[in-house]
Parts: sequence; structure tokens; C-alpha cells
Amino acid sequence: MTTINEIVINFHMTEECNYRCGYCYATWEGNHSKAELHHSFGDIESLLLKLADYFFAENSLYHILNYTSVRINFAGGEPVMLGKRFVDAILLAKSLGFRTSIISNGHLLSDKMMKRIAPHLDMLGLSVDTADYLLAQSIGRVDRKNAWLSPVRATEIVKAYRLANANGTVKINTVVNAFNWREDISSLISQLRPDKWKILRVLPVYSTNLTVSERQYASYIKRHDAFSNIVTVENNADMWQSYLMLNPQGRFYQNTDTCNGLVQSPSVLDVGVGAALEHIDFNADTFAKRYNTAPLKVSEAS
Repeated sequence: MTTINEIVINFHMTEECNYRCGYCYATWEGNHSKAELHHSFGDIESLLLKLADYFFAENSLYHILNYTSVRINFAGGEPVMLGKRFVDAILLAKSLGFRTSIISNGHLLSDKMMKRIAPHLDMLGLSVDTADYLLAQSIGRVDRKNAWLSPVRATEIVKAYRLANANGTVKINTVVNAFNWREDISSLISQLRPDKWKILRVLPVYSTNLTVSERQYASYIKRHDAFSNIVTVENNADMWQSYLMLNPQGRFYQNTDTCNGLVQSPSVLDVGVGAALEHIDFNADTFAKRYNTAPLKVSEAS
């Protein structure tokens, strides 16, 4: 039997985002902003209750993975754009017994917002692709005013989180793409001192925009070998069918194959968790292996 500490459900609360990353695949065919569940707290409550009823009880995934805890990871788009609705969802999830985390571009994580959510977050996840402003512009990691998450501001956010939650975990997500694969951000990672650093290779869900070769990706990993003790490598093969993901309408969805888009289930609110899961291909073994992935070696790359 495969055993993991926790199973993670990524709830993408909204498609809205203040950034325009060129590789983004957080768009869902048929999703309309007015239909996103966050417009009704009752719908968010119903979704989280159904998830709790399913994942905190014996179920088929529990028998495969033998997990001991369940974490809801709030993502987007950019979930912090939802303000109070985002905060209320975190507090509700925590009250139901879920471990909680977010993945954010950090741009809207003001001091006020951090004080509200940090004590209730088991993990703070920041998307940090670059320490260079021009590269951030090229990737699309800027808002309409061309403002970005600078290294200084990222460091301030992490510091505020740790002050408010001494037991919390900090994770950095970096997507290696056509613009940043030559960069060395060792200095920034040393400043942030994350507990985990996930380095992902651009996933061509809808297009090959900003993709990198195996060798380019491997060279980025090698360049940051000093952080191998905290790095998790996620090449494309590691990501296919290995995430439990819910879109803003409460539908499970899954990556299919290169440039083939996504497969979506009916809404959990309509059919329940178990029935919705039957509509997607989820590879529990690959999910478990993502937490034990060895770094690439340049000599192995083609």
C-alpha cells in the first residue's frame, strides 16, 4: 500500500488574475465569472462540507494512499483578489478540520491581509519565477501598471507570515520557462529561506507557448543544486493526471495530453465528490511519487 502524509485538493477559486503569465493554463472552457462558487458563501460551504464528508471518511483514495490528513490549497487565478470571500473560505476550511494553504502571486498580500490569514494557514505558497523585473515583464508576471512582486516585497511577505505563524511552512513555486531558464535566483532563495521549493517545467496544456527543452530545464535544476535538500522537481510527466483539482465552479478537472486542454467533471454540488471523481483520470501512484521526485541530472537530459 502507498502511504503519504496528506492528500491535497487544489481549489482554484477564481479564474480572475491581476497578472497575465504567458504559460497560464488556469482557464476552464465553459467557466463564467458569474458562475464561480465564491459569489455565494452557501455554495462554498456546501462544497467544503461535501469534500470533508468524503475525504475524512473511508473512500477509494484513502484505501490506495492511506493518507493521514487532508489539505485544501486555495489557488486561482489569484485567490487573494476575492478579498473577504477568500478569507471566509480559509476560515471555514480550517474549522472543518482541513489543513490549509494558498498559492499566490503575492501581489495583494498586504500587511492587513497577512494578519487576517497567516494564523490560519498551514502553508504559504508564493509563485516566484524570477528576481529580475525585465524577465517578469516578459513572462507576464506584472499587473496593468507593470508592478510586480519584487524580491524585497517577497521577503517582507515571508517574514510577516513567519511572525504570525511560527509553525507554518513556506513554499516557493517556480515555473521554468523560455524566459527564465538561464537565470540564477540562488540569492533570492537564500533570502526567502523556504521550507520547500517546487521547480516546475512549463506544462503545455493548451499550447507550447514558453516551453523549454529537457536540457534547458535540467540545467536550471543543476544551477540551483545547492538547494537540493528543499527542491521538488516536477517535469511534465510528473504533472499529468497527478493533481486533484477543482475549478471555480466546483468541477474536478484533469490535464489530458500536450495541447489537448482539460477534462472536467460535473459539479460536486450536483453529483457529489465520489461521482465527480469518476469523470476524471487521477493517477494516485503518480500523485504519491511527486513527493519523492529525484532531481534531474544534465547528463540524463536529451
